[in-house]
Amino acid sequence: MANTFRNDVYRSAKTISLITIGLFGSLVLCGISHILFSVVMIAFPDAQMDLGDGDQMHFGLAFIGLVAILEILLRIATIIFFLIWEYRAFSNLSALKARDLEFSPGWAVGWWFIPFANLVKPFQAVRELWNESDSDFDEETGFLNTSPGTPEIVGFWWAAFLLSNISSRLVDATIDSNSGNPSATFPFVLLVAGILQIVAAALAIVIVKNITQRQENRFAKIGTTPEFAPPSPPTFGGQ
Repeated sequence: MANTFRNDVYRSAKTISLITIGLFGSLVLCGISHILFSVVMIAFPDAQMDLGDGDQMHFGLAFIGLVAILEILLRIATIIFFLIWEYRAFSNLSALKARDLEFSPGWAVGWWFIPFANLVKPFQAVRELWNESDSDFDEETGFLNTSPGTPEIVGFWWAAFLLSNISSRLVDATIDSNSGNPSATFPFVLLVAGILQIVAAALAIVIVKNITQRQENRFAKIGTTPEFAPPSPPTFGGQ
């Protein structure tokens, strides 16, 4: 059933998108650090730090732990600002004359928090957001001039996002819950997780940037002249 959400006010998402892009960029840097430290652990497996009382830890693992603490905060901030951006961008679709939308701004965000449905619905919402932000549309009907389909970049992003989350769980599984010591496969799994994290975050940057720009282009095509212009002020003879 078509969505009945209606909003006639366009509010640019540029500022929020820049913050969101910056946060995704920080996750790219975290992914790079994971790759570097995992390579160090693979190349120099005997580079241990003495923790006292006979305990030792690989110095690469120590740095990974510090990065992980910072990454938790960055991930939370990224999630918050991405959802704010997504809500703002979806709110603009009605003002941009998009019609028969499947998702409302609230549900575009809400589906992320519903188990199992969040494996598919958020992808569908971002796909609709990308397509309906296109400036190549009929201004009278609000329908796209081309078949929407699924943009390749959105599909690749979603696949990388899901695989990145799975690999992160596997990284946690390679650490002994009792001793806290990593298994021999830890650096290899971390290496793969770092690569997937970089790919997913980089594609998210491209998507946020492009959707925001597509909306700006569509808004410029529609124009900023109000539908009901106020009447001209009265004029008096001799003035």
